[in-house]
Amino acid sequence: MRAYDSGFGESADALRARPGAGSVIDLPGARVAGWCGGRGPGIGTASWPRSPITGLPMVHVITIELPLEYRRKGPGLVAIAFFQADDHVAVDVAGAADALGGSPLTAEQARDPFFVALAAAAAARHPHQRDLEDFIGGTHALIRLTAAEFGAPRIAPPAEIRPTGRFDNLGCNAWDDSVPESTVWIGERVGDMNTGIAPSEDDDGDYVGAWSSNDPQLQEFWTAAMGRSHLGGTVLPCQAVPEGLTPYVFELEDGVGGADFGGGNAQIDLESDVFDWAQ
Repeated sequence: MRAYDSGFGESADALRARPGAGSVIDLPGARVAGWCGGRGPGIGTASWPRSPITGLPMVHVITIELPLEYRRKGPGLVAIAFFQADDHVAVDVAGAADALGGSPLTAEQARDPFFVALAAAAAARHPHQRDLEDFIGGTHALIRLTAAEFGAPRIAPPAEIRPTGRFDNLGCNAWDDSVPESTVWIGERVGDMNTGIAPSEDDDGDYVGAWSSNDPQLQEFWTAAMGRSHLGGTVLPCQAVPEGLTPYVFELEDGVGGADFGGGNAQIDLESDVFDWAQ
């Protein structure tokens, strides 16, 4: 098994740990693996994930093709797309959650283009969408993609139709908060002593927790790995290591594709489905 670091940019020799930010990083064997920000993958516009709080389309954060060993829900699901609503302080749009859950529209809602769009989204929900909720009540979505979906033309968010009389306190959404697209590259993470080992807060088994040793070589590796999104290997959460992580964790840094983790990072486990973030 291998671990992989991510880099962002339009050229393999000028990649950065975050899109347009920080110094250039070395990414051995870098290859294009997807994109972050902007448009979503080719899943059909109606299937674009929406916030159950507001009904607005979530921000597309990243779509990334997975190396074979990270396709934990089946070899035919070759990539993931991650979306964020960051709607924990948004004001509920009454009826949005029910409509997205498939409840029949009321006569009044059936005359409202916004609710008609929500009903269409409920009917077109992607079969491999997993809804995620963080510890402060914000919602996210993870969609596993087939090769055809990953390779299809990228799609724009659904057409903008605001909830009637509601234009404020709607949280993060694809109409207002999308960031420019940036190409995602991955390259093998060299020298990670935890490749193939499940992360543990207590350094159980063979796992060596970040900053748990004064060994100069380990310290040098951890310093270089800080701030990098990656597949597998050592995690560097801003607080505790989430319980239930496996060797197949995707650690995603704040700011990538417009992700808002309060300056921290998220852990998205591709086998156990554990999801957590901290700042």
